[in-house]
Amino acid sequence: MKGFSSFAISFSLISILTGIFANFHFGYTQVGPIISFSWLLVFLGQFFVALIMAELSVKYPISGYGYQWSSRLVNSKLGFATGWLLLIQFLTGFPGICKALGIVISDFSYQLFSFELNDVYISVFLIWVITFIHKKGIKIVSSINNLGVITEIIGVFLVIGLLIIFILIDIDNLSFNDFLGSFNFKDVGLKPLALSVLLGAWCLTGFEAAADMSEETKNPTKIVPKSIINSLLTSGFFGFIIILFSTILLQKQLYSNQSDNLLYDLLKNEFGIIIYLIVLVFVIAAIFACAVACMATASRLIFSMSRDSVLPKSKWLKSIDANKSPSNSLFLVAVLSTIFILIFNTIEIITSVSAISGYIGYCGIIFSSFFVSKKDNKFSVSKSIKVISLIWCIFVVLCLTIPGQKIEGFDIEYIPAISTLIFIIIGLIIYQIKKQ
Repeated sequence: MKGFSSFAISFSLISILTGIFANFHFGYTQVGPIISFSWLLVFLGQFFVALIMAELSVKYPISGYGYQWSSRLVNSKLGFATGWLLLIQFLTGFPGICKALGIVISDFSYQLFSFELNDVYISVFLIWVITFIHKKGIKIVSSINNLGVITEIIGVFLVIGLLIIFILIDIDNLSFNDFLGSFNFKDVGLKPLALSVLLGAWCLTGFEAAADMSEETKNPTKIVPKSIINSLLTSGFFGFIIILFSTILLQKQLYSNQSDNLLYDLLKNEFGIIIYLIVLVFVIAAIFACAVACMATASRLIFSMSRDSVLPKSKWLKSIDANKSPSNSLFLVAVLSTIFILIFNTIEIITSVSAISGYIGYCGIIFSSFFVSKKDNKFSVSKSIKVISLIWCIFVVLCLTIPGQKIEGFDIEYIPAISTLIFIIIGLIIYQIKKQ
């Protein structure tokens, strides 16, 4: 892969259209317009994390990123723990993305043809389509991903342009003084503020994907760090603009927090059904590219860990086919993702496990970065930034686990935390078995 393809992998895995369309309603109903402030807070914290990732990608440009970094800088125990957590992030993240895409396609079909497709069947079908695309090799994967990213960028500009137009059309009915007055932090409790952080925390991740593809990138020590930082900067800026303009329009009395999805209702009512469906096409393309990038990251991480024989059936998993693809790792991701879709039909469980395990994995990466020698390192990050980043990631983990979240079909509020704990225990068992 060259520069744009490397950037595209990270940008498409962040995928602001995917993250904002899936999670805006949840964040906005917690704190209202203050959600734009929450986004900026997450962006700042994640920017520090991205700097650390960029530093480590220069030091060790190798597939398996966090697993390899922690293993080489600290020890194999931390390496496995970090790698396992990151693996869970993508093994649950990939089916979560496919599930989100299935829901959007189902809605698109209903709006256009008044026919509702089964989103579970669509999700499973998409999992295997993306798997066979990867089986064809990295060239076709990067080409599809590049096209997806270009489409998403067009979609982002389209959404922002339309939001600006409809704000200007309704300028007489919008009170900016009332909007600015709604930024009253005194009326917002600690729990809602913590939960509002989750919009950015769920969305502004994945910038490290470029590092996981280092072995398939030309001149990775120069290209990968730029891809990590630029993908986050681009996503953070345009995501903030979409969120800010959406919250301005939502100040109209037409919209109520009782809606099932405020952002979808906003786009339908303001843009009209035709333009809404056109926007939805761009969202579908963005989510598909995000899923392609997530499969790439998950399979390369499995391949890297198997190459070091730390996973069960490592010899089988590290196999490379004629197209130079980790075919067996791809097959494992597809099978597990299908099982997760069928068992955890509620998307919130899947995405929450992905986020919790991902941020704990980030803690392992940041801790490992303290052991980087500044000698011969072209890019270095200060210890103060690393300390802030570690505190930030711990804070996000607390936001993801401590405030109870009700999930339909469950009486217990801490299902995501419990599910993550189960995956961690499975990892401990695998480590003990492989150690013997």
